[in-house]
Amino acid sequence: MLELLIAASAALVVVVGMVAGRLVTTTGLEEIEAEYTPDAEPRPRGFAAVLDRIGAPLLPFAVRLLGRHRLQRLDTAIRRAGRPDGVTLTMFVRREVALVVLGLLVGALFTLQDLWVIGVPLALVLSAWMRLWLYGEANKRRHQIDTELPDFLDVLSVTVTAGLGFRQALERVCEFHGGALAAEMRTALQEMNVGASRRQTFVALRERNRSAAVGTFVTALLQAEELGVPLADALTSIASDVRREHAENIRQRAARAAPMVSLAVTATILPGALILIVSAVLIANAGVLGELF
Repeated sequence: MLELLIAASAALVVVVGMVAGRLVTTTGLEEIEAEYTPDAEPRPRGFAAVLDRIGAPLLPFAVRLLGRHRLQRLDTAIRRAGRPDGVTLTMFVRREVALVVLGLLVGALFTLQDLWVIGVPLALVLSAWMRLWLYGEANKRRHQIDTELPDFLDVLSVTVTAGLGFRQALERVCEFHGGALAAEMRTALQEMNVGASRRQTFVALRERNRSAAVGTFVTALLQAEELGVPLADALTSIASDVRREHAENIRQRAARAAPMVSLAVTATILPGALILIVSAVLIANAGVLGELF
């Protein structure tokens, strides 16, 4: 009982010391100030905060190691992914180098225990985790844009037919639409508002998004503008073509998924069926087998 009281008292002293240190080193207004600072990075929490603390001292070294061109390509990849979770280039590099350090430490610990079969793959996974996460978020965003584009173009076509100009119609439709596509269109509107031409804006939109549907939309829109086709008719035609292409992509993904589903069903049902058959045979012939063995 005395040992338990001593342990509880020590834990209480540690907690009180941490709270006291927090009160001494802060005014308590930093988080409130950060919420009202428009350009401040979102304050990370949990494991992300730990990664930021680990990677902060190594950030200059990681930036020099990557170089200018790799950083530019990485920033382009982050923008194409839509900056998921508000991640910036600095945050990404900081967390990536922290995960690399953790991967090396974990791999070394497992290797020292003669468990390199576990340590090496775990180190590789941790080192590549940020790139894999970014790739997955970019694919998710691309699929979301492909799904939203036909309906967005239908509404835009109706709005243009009602008499609004293209830019005003685009602003009106973006007000009532959320998601990745509306965010990309708002970015395009901001570029046009600062003086970029419509062609430059939509070419940049096509380059930012590796989506076949967006590429089809931008190409058809620019061709319709050059040929003088009425905008409402062009948008209706583009929406029909994009929807047809989207449906074809879905059919292709379904066709590719069918063999995988068959493989999964075979891998799960066949062993169970074999176990049942063999068990039934063994139980039915238990007497005969008992005499043999």
